[in-house]
Amino acid sequence: MNQGSPPISGKTRFYGMFGDPVEHLRAPTALNELMNSRGVDAVMLPLHVAPEHLTEAIAGIRFIRNFSGFMVSIPHKSAAAELCDEILPNARACGVVNAVRIDQDGRLIGESFDGVGMVRSIEMQRVLNSDTRVLLVGAGGVGRSIAVAIALAGVGYLAIANRTPSKADELAGTVRRAAPDCVVKSDSSFDPEGFDIVVNATSLGLNGQGPMPVEVSRISKPALVAEVVMVPEITPMLHSAQERGLAVVRGSEMMTNQVEIWADFFGMANYRRGMKAFSDNGDALIPFDQTITVQVS
Repeated sequence: MNQGSPPISGKTRFYGMFGDPVEHLRAPTALNELMNSRGVDAVMLPLHVAPEHLTEAIAGIRFIRNFSGFMVSIPHKSAAAELCDEILPNARACGVVNAVRIDQDGRLIGESFDGVGMVRSIEMQRVLNSDTRVLLVGAGGVGRSIAVAIALAGVGYLAIANRTPSKADELAGTVRRAAPDCVVKSDSSFDPEGFDIVVNATSLGLNGQGPMPVEVSRISKPALVAEVVMVPEITPMLHSAQERGLAVVRGSEMMTNQVEIWADFFGMANYRRGMKAFSDNGDALIPFDQTITVQVS
């Protein structure tokens, strides 16, 4: 944590973020800085866990009484949703989670905010409506969240490209059920020409490596290009888009637009030094479920 942070004590609450790998994760840094600035007696740590050990790791966390919740990164978002005791509306719609809080009785309550963060980032630069055509590359955990959220935001046409076409087809069915008014197509690839927004929801570009997720030279001039990868800040795809004069959304913007939502969801404000996390009857002091179900309306 930052210099000047209070020492960890027996009253400190703990959070984690599961991933594999974890070197690129920025959410723990962002949330630790937020908690420190607000005097919250808690800390978040990256947790490097391989997929084959995720079930055991989460099972053990239930019994750590001062462990209050965890974030979920690649490749665990779908698997973590299946391990939750309850998933909230956004997660039910897309089938993945990126945040899970642990109730006093050890129950795991999961929700997905990646799509909310991406929609908010895009809407800072573009109006989403029935005329908007979106190309989404990637049908993994973050792609699922973005696909449902962007369809619910009111776009008229969504194309989902994935190297395994069956995954794109399955996600397309999920989106159609959540947002019947959105026309959804799926395939292994699409020509990016003619789309208003192009979103990379794959790990291509992480650490500047891998091929381009789309042929940037084919993207139409007025389009916006969005990225989920956060390291580097400007991925090769975004660099090429900027060279062509296209507007871009960085992966870090998607994260920034989730930080306050995560803090509310986890009840981090409740752990300020001297504050109780729960009322005398055991109810959470913040009615979390009332604050997160309208994020993609």
